[in-house]
Amino acid sequence: MDDVVKEVIPLLQYLIPGFLAAWIFYSLTAFKRPDTFGQIVQALIFIFVIQSLVAVLGALLLDMGERFFSVGLWDRKSEALWSAVIAVLLGFLSCHIAGSDKLHFLLRKLKVTRRSSYPCEWYSAFSTRQRHVVLHLIDGRRLFGWPTYWPSEPASGQFVLEYPHWIDEGSKGAHIGAEAIVIDVSKVQWVELLNTKG
Repeated sequence: MDDVVKEVIPLLQYLIPGFLAAWIFYSLTAFKRPDTFGQIVQALIFIFVIQSLVAVLGALLLDMGERFFSVGLWDRKSEALWSAVIAVLLGFLSCHIAGSDKLHFLLRKLKVTRRSSYPCEWYSAFSTRQRHVVLHLIDGRRLFGWPTYWPSEPASGQFVLEYPHWIDEGSKGAHIGAEAIVIDVSKVQWVELLNTKG
């Protein structure tokens, strides 16, 4: 039993930073968590990047220690600490890259891809066009407002509209009297993104 524990603990120390980075990414973005196999693959990719960065960092610190000043002992504890630090930073960096579309914007300019970094076209439309919307409800009514939050996919979730107004047939808005309203996406037939920015 002791042999199994001795083998499992180093393996967990090796794998946990990748799972930590993947957990940060899926907790802070609108991307759906993949199935178990997909999560393991994602974590293994993060582990590869983390371990590569730890190896480079270790080599740099040891080189600096020989040339300029001692930076301390580079051992398993140092590697584990730096793996955790890099995992957290990599998790947040990957969230920023996926949420800002900067990398995909550059790749679209270079004609490498036509995709965005957003989880779907629905989410991309709301993220890149921040403006007032008109929700056309299934019952025929129309609701105007500023989307503070919107569903990350068209099949489930809710809209949160600030300063909502009902639009009647004469296109005159009737203020609801609430600061915000929450509408389930299942009640919405389609969405207009207006030209005028708020």
